[in-house]
Amino acid sequence: MAIVERFRHKLSTFILWCAFLGLYLGGAVLLVIGLVFAARMWWALIEQNAGLWALSTKSAEVFVLAAGFFLLLIIPFRQYRAADGSRVWRSERRSGVNRMRGNFNGAG
Repeated sequence: MAIVERFRHKLSTFILWCAFLGLYLGGAVLLVIGLVFAARMWWALIEQNAGLWALSTKSAEVFVLAAGFFLLLIIPFRQYRAADGSRVWRSERRSGVNRMRGNFNGAG
């Protein structure tokens, strides 16, 4: 029964991971589409010599979409580095505890 439970757990994990990946990539695609349309409208406003208010609001929209896309791309890499750093911090912490106990060979 344990093999069936493990398989079911791994299958549900895989399905959830695929669902979240699809949502993540779908959000990225929608953000890029929004960024392209906003940039085109921004350029059209520049060519039409639009007013300062229209240009500033469209510039803010383009900036927010670009910042959102940048964060969407950079966050997974930052989380990967943070997880890697936490392992190093834990090992340093353990070695510090061992030194305080007088166990210099690392045995608990």
